[in-house]
Amino acid sequence: MSEVSVIVPSFRGGKFLREAIASVRAQSLMDWELIIVLDGCDEDLSDIEGVDSRVRVIRQDRRGVSIARNVGISHARSDLIALLDDDDRMLPNRLVAQSREMRDERVAICHTQYRYIDGEGNVLRPGDAKATTYIEFLRNESKILSATAMFRKRTFQEMGGYNSLIPFGEGQDFFQRVSREGEVRFIPEVLYEYRQHESNVWLGGASGYEETAWVLRQHLFAARARKDELSLRAVRYGLSTIPPRRVSGLLRAASRSRAQHRVGGLVGALLLSTLLAPVFTARATYRELKRGGLRGRS
Repeated sequence: MSEVSVIVPSFRGGKFLREAIASVRAQSLMDWELIIVLDGCDEDLSDIEGVDSRVRVIRQDRRGVSIARNVGISHARSDLIALLDDDDRMLPNRLVAQSREMRDERVAICHTQYRYIDGEGNVLRPGDAKATTYIEFLRNESKILSATAMFRKRTFQEMGGYNSLIPFGEGQDFFQRVSREGEVRFIPEVLYEYRQHESNVWLGGASGYEETAWVLRQHLFAARARKDELSLRAVRYGLSTIPPRRVSGLLRAASRSRAQHRVGGLVGALLLSTLLAPVFTARATYRELKRGGLRGRS
């Protein structure tokens, strides 16, 4: 049985997936297994499977990332699970550092700092992950990149896994549920590289606002049932940071226009969004300007 099972779902394959695989094979921890779930993807990985018995490939019809991760984790032989997206890379000491922290049974999730890279693998800027708590999750203020996480398979199973009905933010939903029960530990060292390219969602995940609100409402019901006033205040604040449905749609339109280099559509969507929710739109645009997103990505 391997010490760590790394789960990589992929619906696109290609060179980024092969770079992700190479980053696992370059780990300083040698005792791992890699489970790649090809979610409706016909990528031929027989050359890798044939030379490294630690790599397993599972093929399925296109079901979405939540189901693909659930399937991969169900096949894991290790109790320690590490996530990796198919267009990202992990740095060589990631598995060693996180598995060491997970020896503490109080730790339910361990995540790390990361950095942004472009399509060619060049470093763009630092990530903004930080230590977080359940209350910060409820306030919609957590700073955790889901794919940097390591957790236990038994915890994952006990908490019901990923919700396949959530197309975006399924990781945040799972982490919020788990953070109620155990410690979320943060490693400030950069151990993960998050790749930005044209298919990334712009404006902080504009297409996931409704899912975020849905998730927070589940915790609102739980806090009411427990008469937990601290959590109630936190989740009410978190819900107040989510834009109305129409504004969310405009931000999605802005994201599409930016990806298609349609300046008129981008400006028009942002102007109307500003009229409807000026403070929220200003904050979202400022975050994107600060990250360099409006200058274009490779």
